[in-house]
Formats: sequence, C-alpha cells, structure tokens
Amino acid sequence: MPVIVLLRHGVSSANTAGILAGRAPGVSLTDQGVSALRDTLRMLPQQHFARLLHSPLLRCEQTAQIAASAISADSAAAVDDLIELDYGDWTGRSLKDLGSEELWKTVIDEASQARFPGGESIAEAADRAVSRVRTVVDELRTEERMEAGQRTQKSDDTGSVSRWAMLVSHGDIIKAIIADALAMPLDDFQRLSVAPGSFTVIDFSGPRPVMTAMSVTAAGLSEGGVPGGGNLR
Repeated sequence: MPVIVLLRHGVSSANTAGILAGRAPGVSLTDQGVSALRDTLRMLPQQHFARLLHSPLLRCEQTAQIAASAISADSAAAVDDLIELDYGDWTGRSLKDLGSEELWKTVIDEASQARFPGGESIAEAADRAVSRVRTVVDELRTEERMEAGQRTQKSDDTGSVSRWAMLVSHGDIIKAIIADALAMPLDDFQRLSVAPGSFTVIDFSGPRPVMTAMSVTAAGLSEGGVPGGGNLR
C-alpha cells in the first residue's frame, strides 16, 4: 500500500521577489517560509517514512532538513530527478516580464510542446520526475511484500503493511507528477496550483493512483493571492 507525499519547498526569496529561480544557486527559504512550513508539517497524516528524497537545490535541501526534524525516515537522499526544471535563459528573470514572451502562451496552453531557450522541455522534466516516482512506488511495494512475508512467518498477523515516501521538490515538478497520477494530459497541468510549503498525498495502493489531498498548507491565504497560497513560483 505505497503512499507518496509530495512536499513543495517552503516560500523562498525568489518566490517573494517574483523571480523564476530555476536552478540558480543560493536561493534559500525566507524566515516566513520556514515558520509556515513547520506549521504545515504538523498536519501530515503520517509521521514515519521509508524514504525522504529531495531535489539537490538549496531551498529543497533546507525544506528536507526541516521535514526531517518533524518526521522519522529510514533513509534520506538528494535525487537529481526531482530537481527544478532547467529554465535556461529564463533563469533569474521576473515572471512579470516573462509573461510577454511569445513562448509563455505555449507554456500555459501547450506545456508538452514547451522547451525553454538554453534549457530543457517541460515534457523531459515530467518524464524524469514521473519515472522516479514509479521507481519509488515499485521499491516500496517490494519492501511491503517482504515485510508482510516476514510477519506471516513469525505469527498469525497478516495485517496490511503500508510504506510511505516523502519527495521534496518544486512546483512544476510536483504538478507534473500529479497530472500523471490523475491521467491528466501534460497540456492541462497548468490548471493545477501547488503552494510553496504545501504537501500533496497520492495513494498508490489500488489499481490506479488516488490523490487524497492536494496543496495542503497551514499558511493558506497568508502566502499568496489565491486559496491555498498558490500562484507563487
């Protein structure tokens, strides 16, 4: 019964400045982002995780460290597949200015066709992130079967075994993972909004993924202009 929790990094200096940070170094969480993240982590439906995986970028590393103080995890590691999109020449530019670029309409309406100048395509980023999630789910299922078998040999206890993993990543990456879980075309993934510092829960125990919670945050409207604190990249 694998369950994946997708945790977006907390509010960063780039979020508050309206900058597309991408993979630029040195982008860290704000004090407000840290405080809001800690409040949100208290709302998690699970406290023990088999894995804590995170993007290697600083803001996700900081988020994972804060998460590690609120939960227990059997293992923790940085994973390149969860890194932010490579926005290439768009990195570091203001979102307001980018809205006037011709490519912006493609990013919004036909995301599967969008490639950032000097960077990667949204489809490439989605593929690597979704592939990592599928690998983690397969690993958890194998571990669950092994643990259930060991328990059966030791006693009459045949109760179900559920293993959880937490993946700390970025807004567009998490949206791409959600879209895949919901069988949503990548071209529609901009219909999703995932707030900084929020968590999303996807249950992989059945024949198809089921999203049981999305963009949960204790901060709410205090972190953005729309419900859930979204609309902050």
